[in-house]
Amino acid sequence: MAPGIFEIEGQDYWTDPFKFSARVLRKFLPEGRYGLFLDMPAEANLVRIDRIPLLALYAARQQEMRIYDPWSTGHLVAVRMEDRTLDITPLFEPPEQPGLFDQDPPPSEPPGSGALAVVEQTDALRLDALQQPGHYVLTALMLDRTSNRVQLHITRPTPGGYQDEEVARFLEAMRQQPPPPEPVRYAPGEDERQFKARPDSPPAPEAPGIAVHGERVFLYEQGRPAWIRGTFQVPVLAHERVPPRPEKDDDGYGEPRPVAIVPVFLVVIGSRTGEAEVISLRVPCFQDAPVEAGALVTGHFEYDLFQHPAFTGKAQTNFVYAFCGEAMSGPTRMAVVTRDMLELGGRRRP
Repeated sequence: MAPGIFEIEGQDYWTDPFKFSARVLRKFLPEGRYGLFLDMPAEANLVRIDRIPLLALYAARQQEMRIYDPWSTGHLVAVRMEDRTLDITPLFEPPEQPGLFDQDPPPSEPPGSGALAVVEQTDALRLDALQQPGHYVLTALMLDRTSNRVQLHITRPTPGGYQDEEVARFLEAMRQQPPPPEPVRYAPGEDERQFKARPDSPPAPEAPGIAVHGERVFLYEQGRPAWIRGTFQVPVLAHERVPPRPEKDDDGYGEPRPVAIVPVFLVVIGSRTGEAEVISLRVPCFQDAPVEAGALVTGHFEYDLFQHPAFTGKAQTNFVYAFCGEAMSGPTRMAVVTRDMLELGGRRRP
């Protein structure tokens, strides 16, 4: 695998992470390359290490740094490929001392017209999910901006001693026969229609992926929903497939019976605070014939953003990201305005 943005490999991530930082930085500002860039080792053995270095390079114009502050609005997202689970944490721990990235600078000191680049290091093991072996894709989100995506393979080999090959084969066979997914339990007044295609659902991506649509700007009214609608097409995992219908007993999957149940995570970041909320969905996929592991399945979903108390009636722009395993979309912008923001002839409307 080619070296990452910091041009280092192997143990240098742990022993000399900023070995070529000066050389790397010269390739950004003079060339007008701006953005947030991540770098980390491709492999990590949990038996041998107690941290996983995550390196970041952030290059931006000074005016933008007042808004796009990775210390206060940055979030690190990790998705595990084996089960599509998602974990999220602040990108960096807050700085111990105030400095360049203060949120409220004095008005008498406007930001300069130049640009800056900074490098930072943090421990990716702050994400609880990374304590589990597997293949991960990590992404940084900062309001409506994203970093590059980096891949990490975490292993935890059995410590030294006798290795029983039959035990290893038995465990691997058990992993190949995971239990089926739990049925989707609908809330009162809901049914499978929230997981069916609608005229305003986005079309399924031609290649594996996920697409999301939401109303761009709308006025908040009491009782009005804020629908986020999405469509995905992804390879189904073995444990996501719904088993064949039993001959006698009702096993709870309902009618029509899905062929698979796939997890989708919505990460919603509000422009007022830069904080992120995670909405977890389990999406049943409906089609005529059963599917084998690895076959493509298509799913549809809708979610009312105002079901979440963090967004109900709050005037701000919401940046919606959707994750379904490696598939990612966003940001989808949904701006909410309230009646107290409307003015007519210098007077506020009721």
